[in-house]
Amino acid sequence: MASPLLDYYRSLDSEAALQQLIGTAKEDVHIEFKQKKDGSHGKLDVKDGRQFSRALSGFANSDGGVLLFGIETDKNDVASGLKPIAEVDAFAVALKKSILNSTMPVVDDVQIGVIAAALEDAGYVKCLIPKSDKAPHRAMLADREYYKRTTDGFYRLEHFDLEDMFGRRPHPSLQMHLSFRSHTPSKVGFPLKFGFINAGRGIAKHYGFVCRFFDGVSVLGAAEIRDMSPENEGSPVVAFQDDRSVVHANGITRFVGEAFLEADQEIEFKLTWFCEGMAPRSATGRIAIGQQLTVTGN
Repeated sequence: MASPLLDYYRSLDSEAALQQLIGTAKEDVHIEFKQKKDGSHGKLDVKDGRQFSRALSGFANSDGGVLLFGIETDKNDVASGLKPIAEVDAFAVALKKSILNSTMPVVDDVQIGVIAAALEDAGYVKCLIPKSDKAPHRAMLADREYYKRTTDGFYRLEHFDLEDMFGRRPHPSLQMHLSFRSHTPSKVGFPLKFGFINAGRGIAKHYGFVCRFFDGVSVLGAAEIRDMSPENEGSPVVAFQDDRSVVHANGITRFVGEAFLEADQEIEFKLTWFCEGMAPRSATGRIAIGQQLTVTGN
C-alpha cells in the first residue's frame, strides 16, 4: 500500500510543508504545480477542469503523479509562490465530482485532499493520480486528446503511441479482499477469509498469494488454502495458488479460502499476491475482528 508517491502525497500535510517547496521543488515526471484560474472562489472554471482532465490522462497513462493546485511556478517550472484558494473545500468537492467525466475510461483510485491555509476557508488541493492498468485514458475536457507525462510536462500521444497501448494484451489487476470474523460454528479460532478482485481488463490466470502474520498470531487450521507454518519454522504463514481456474475482470470478489487464527482483536499481516500478466504486489496492514479490507498493493 505504501509507495514513494503516496509518501510524498501524505507529506504535503500543511501550509508549512508547501512553503518548503518554494524555490526548491521543480516539476518533474511525477509532480505538477498549478494555480487555480480564479482563486477567489471554489467553483471549477473551464480552465481548471481542462488542467485536471489533462493531468488525470497524462499521469494515469504514465507512472502516476501528484497534482497540486495553489502553487505558482517560474519560467523554469520551479515552485515560486503560494496562491491559496478561497472556498477550498468546495473546490475539492468540484474536482472529485468531475472525475467521472474528465477521462474515458475513468481513472480509478484518485485521492484528493485539502491543505488548509492561514486564511480562513482558504487552502490548497492535492491530487494523487495513480498509474492505471486501464490505459490509455482520454482527456475528455482537454480537447479529447490522450496525454502522457514526461520530464518536460504533458504531451499528446502520437498515433504510434496509441497503437502500442491499444495493441497490448489487456492485463489483469488483482486486488485482495480480507474478511475477519469473530467465530464460526464448526471451527476453532477466528476465521480470516481471503478473496481476489480483478479490477483490470484481462483475465487473471495462475494466481495466488502468501500471507505472513505477526505479533503472536498462530494458525490453527485452514480451508482451501495451505498452512505453510511448519515449512517456515513455525512462523505463521498461509498460502494459495490456483493454476486451473481464473478470476474474471468483473470487479466481483472471488473468495478462495480461509485461515483459522488464534489472535487478539487485531492482527498485523504482510501479504504478497501474483498472477500471470501482472507484476507481484505486496502490502502490509492491520485488520480487526469484524472488519473487511480491500488491499490494492504496490
